[in-house]
Amino acid sequence: MDKFKDLLSYGILMKPTSYSKLRLAIEELTTEEWFKELYKVPSYNTIIWKDKQIKRILLDPQKIKMIKQDQSHAMEFIDLIKESAE
Repeated sequence: MDKFKDLLSYGILMKPTSYSKLRLAIEELTTEEWFKELYKVPSYNTIIWKDKQIKRILLDPQKIKMIKQDQSHAMEFIDLIKESAE
């Protein structure tokens, strides 16, 4: 029974959380210079981590891919962050 408990607790600890997924998405976007600069601004940084709409976008791998590949999507994302910070 102890082995089962150990295995179960290990599985729970290794399960990716939305926090870890969000952190990985942010790390991926920091390869983009525009995002690095945006992320340095404290108010925008807070919005990126706390705003539900922004988090939903960041947790969607397809949307991250679109933001990185298409400048218009990147601009929409930047505008959304700036609007949310107001």
